[in-house]
Amino acid sequence: MIQTFIAPFWGRVIPFALTSGAQFRPPVLPNQFPFGGYKKEVEEILKYSSDLTDEQKVIAEYWADGPGSELPPGHWCVFAAYVSRRDAHDIDADARMFFALANAVFDVSISVWEAKRFFDSVRPITAVHFWKQGKMIRAWGGPGRGTIVMRGEYWQPYQVATVVTPPFSEFPSGHSAFSAASADILKRFTGSDWFGASVSVAPGTSRVEPGLVPAHTVSLTWPTFSAAADEAGISRRYGGIHFDQGDLQSRVIGRQIAAQTWIKAQT
Repeated sequence: MIQTFIAPFWGRVIPFALTSGAQFRPPVLPNQFPFGGYKKEVEEILKYSSDLTDEQKVIAEYWADGPGSELPPGHWCVFAAYVSRRDAHDIDADARMFFALANAVFDVSISVWEAKRFFDSVRPITAVHFWKQGKMIRAWGGPGRGTIVMRGEYWQPYQVATVVTPPFSEFPSGHSAFSAASADILKRFTGSDWFGASVSVAPGTSRVEPGLVPAHTVSLTWPTFSAAADEAGISRRYGGIHFDQGDLQSRVIGRQIAAQTWIKAQT
């Protein structure tokens, strides 16, 4: 089945604080074949895949936020609700916080989707299948199989079988930009980077490898908003969905958008 691009028009939506969806378009090109950066990123993705620990698998799944979930921007609204309870907000404080946060992730969605359409870059699954076709690789072999040796064209990301890879371009990463922007807004609103949240994942509750992962309870702890945002970003590399360039460039985009959104929200 050939996937179609979800919401290809979204980069043309009128933003809240940005001058246009292209305002913070990354100034660099994503690594492309046949240049060395392309090969380097494929090798890095395969290294993640072959060395996945239970904790990294849990991180990949926890942050996936696929269909039927609150999705990546909604995830940070859930975190904001935690902050509201933690700091005993009244309705006025909540109105101000969620106004700034929701408009930041709204503008991130426009900016990221504009760039995704502009660069139209391939996902890791396409790059690995192309670069490693006919070659033997070491990687995660599928549910319950651990790390195995396989032909490159059979590689798969660490994802549930119904969502092998998202149906839109790789560069830049939505998860990373949503998370970086949200973390920055919450830091600005609370006056501190302190978060103090955590989640525990029970043994065998994986949706990718049910009954097997994690072997023991895994706790994800985020002392700061920044730590949570960084984990969200790298989770997409663990899951085989994004390259490091797409992750790191998007963290920059998210912070830029948060700063501009915060200024306008104050008005």
